[in-house]
Amino acid sequence: MKSVLTRYKPFLLLFCFAAVSISFAAVGFKARHSVDLGEFIKEITIINVDGNQTQSAIWLPFEFNAAVSAGSDAQADISFLKSYLIFMVNCSIERSGKQIYATETEIQKRVILKSGSSARLKPLVSVPPDVQKNLDSIKSAISASAGGNMHMLVFDFKDSAGKPMVDASKRDKLTLILEPAGAYSKTEFVWHTPFDAVTAAGNCPVCGEKIKAKWHYCPWCGNKL
Repeated sequence: MKSVLTRYKPFLLLFCFAAVSISFAAVGFKARHSVDLGEFIKEITIINVDGNQTQSAIWLPFEFNAAVSAGSDAQADISFLKSYLIFMVNCSIERSGKQIYATETEIQKRVILKSGSSARLKPLVSVPPDVQKNLDSIKSAISASAGGNMHMLVFDFKDSAGKPMVDASKRDKLTLILEPAGAYSKTEFVWHTPFDAVTAAGNCPVCGEKIKAKWHYCPWCGNKL
């Protein structure tokens, strides 16, 4: 059955914004108004609907955490997050009109993180205390908003060779793979960087139209960027 892949679904985006914003507010942060968090959430959220299956993933990159925080002092406070890649994942199957959700253990067994150079990582089994404290505040907001069915996955920022899994300041990509298991089909969530919400791409040097940082060609005149 053909998959429908979308980066926007209002209730989930609003939930993500609320959950993450609440978690940072709990430790004294406030949103930075220079970044459009709504647009950023669209970039980091992917939902795959295939028949009776709904599998979604939200990448919480450091750039997003920094945008939610309040300026450079707050960024220093959360600098430890730079060493990790954090995702929220939800998987459910509809049966007889009811949603049956996958457990965190079931998702952990299926998931693989793949870099643009095809390096692969499994999620951390033991999460450092400072990171876990941050996740606990997000989980608390999630439980209040969505019954705790969004599960947190944490990966090292670097692969086994010591190379970063992704460089969000450049054109790069990161893929979260959920392998097939039981009634669930294989699903891949692919994010491309840099993030348009925090990267000013300017205008096409040929036609002058506004462009986005991810684009390789100007859609208005075809110029290679």
